[in-house]
Amino acid sequence: MVSTAILSQAAQSFGIAPDSLALVSDTTNVVYRFIQKDKTYFLRLSEKAPAYEASIQAEVQWIRYLVSNGVRASLPILSKEGKLTTVCRDQEKCYVATVFEGATGHYFDYDWSVWDTDLFSQWGSTMGKIHHLTQGYQPDDPKLIRADWNPLQLDNPHLHAGDVALLTGKLRAIEQQLTDLPRRADSYGLIHYDFHPYNFMIDQGELTVFDFDDAIRGWYALDIGVAAVHAVWWGSHDEKWGTKDEFAQTFLTAFLEGYVKQQPIAQEWISRIPLFMEYRNISSFFWWLKDWNGDEGSLSENQKNAISQTVRLIEADLPFEGCRFKL
Repeated sequence: MVSTAILSQAAQSFGIAPDSLALVSDTTNVVYRFIQKDKTYFLRLSEKAPAYEASIQAEVQWIRYLVSNGVRASLPILSKEGKLTTVCRDQEKCYVATVFEGATGHYFDYDWSVWDTDLFSQWGSTMGKIHHLTQGYQPDDPKLIRADWNPLQLDNPHLHAGDVALLTGKLRAIEQQLTDLPRRADSYGLIHYDFHPYNFMIDQGELTVFDFDDAIRGWYALDIGVAAVHAVWWGSHDEKWGTKDEFAQTFLTAFLEGYVKQQPIAQEWISRIPLFMEYRNISSFFWWLKDWNGDEGSLSENQKNAISQTVRLIEADLPFEGCRFKL
C-alpha cells in the first residue's frame, strides 16, 4: 500500500477525489480504480527512481500516438498541468503516477464462445497495426526511449546450482541465439511485450489493449511469440484443440492471417516464432526464481513440478509443449 501523502499528491495532480480511489492491484504496480462523470479510470503508481520517469513518459506518449492513429487502447490522461506523468514523493519513497481510461468490454473467459479463430485473427490484426504504426513513430523528445531487449540479469548464486542451473543454462543458450539476431527497422522496434489475453478487453468483437508497462524495443516476432505462449497457457485445454502443439499451430495460423493484413512479416521471422515462444517459457521461471533463497521448501508444489518437468525436457533436448511445430 502507498502512503496517504503519495495518494494525495497523485490525486491532486490529476484532479481525482481521493476518497473515490479503490485499490485494484498491488503487485508490480499499485493500481486504483475511480469513476468520474460515469466513466472508469485507473491510477497507476510505479515505485521507481525519479530518473525512470522518462521511460514511463516514453511508454505513455507512444500509447497516445497509437490511439490517435486508430489503435483501441486505454488512453493515458493528462494531468491538470498538461503532463502525462507526475512524480510523487514521501520520505524515501518515490512513485511515478499515470492515469488511463478504463477499457470497455470483458475478458475472453467471461464468454468462452469468443475464444476461437476469429478472436485470434483480430488479436493478430491489432498487434500488426501496432507494429506497423510503430515504424513511423518518433517521440517528441529523442530522450524518451524504452530499453532494448537484453539478456536477463541474474545475480542470484542459487540459480547456478542443482536442477535450477539447467534452467539457467537453457535460458542463456536461447538468449545467445537471440543476441545474434539482426535488429533491422522492418523487424525490430517498440513492442508491447505482454499482449496476453488478460491485457485486452473484448467489446462487440473489438479488442482494447492495455498494460503497456513492459514495453521494450524488441523483435516484432518476439511480441507474437509472447502472445502465442500465453494463449497456450490459458486457452488450449479444451479437447477440441487437440494437443498444445496443435492448438499453437491453429492459433498462430489465425493470428498471422490477421497480422499480415496490417503488417508484412518475412518467412525468416515467422519460422523463428517457436524460438521466441521457447524464450518466453523459460524466462517465465525467473520471474519468481530471481530472488529465490535456494530453499526448495520455499517453493510451491506447482513450482517444484514445473521445474522437474522442464528439467526432463532439457535433459531430453526437447522444447516445451506448445512449441513443437514449424511455421
